[in-house]
Amino acid sequence: MSAEPPSSQFKIRKTQRKPVSGTADLRHQSLYSVKVRIRDVSTEGFMAECADPVRIGSYVSLDVPGIGAVNAQVRWQLGGKIGGQFVDPISLARCEWTATPVR
Repeated sequence: MSAEPPSSQFKIRKTQRKPVSGTADLRHQSLYSVKVRIRDVSTEGFMAECADPVRIGSYVSLDVPGIGAVNAQVRWQLGGKIGGQFVDPISLARCEWTATPVR
């Protein structure tokens, strides 16, 4: 009996993530607000370092520089990292974490 490799158990991402280094406020309605360190972002989601527990499946708002508050759903949390999926895709050209500076 052969087992499938672990990588085959995960979904393939539709969009490529861009590595970034920035901080943001992550809010859940009026219940809490925590500072997170964003490690990567795509048009569809983000991965961040977060020292506080966040409920998987909860809807949050992430302050994205250049865009403003963006609604997302927390999809996973493992150790000090969380992954979120944006409710509506964002424009990376407007996002100050990934935008190319004008010269």
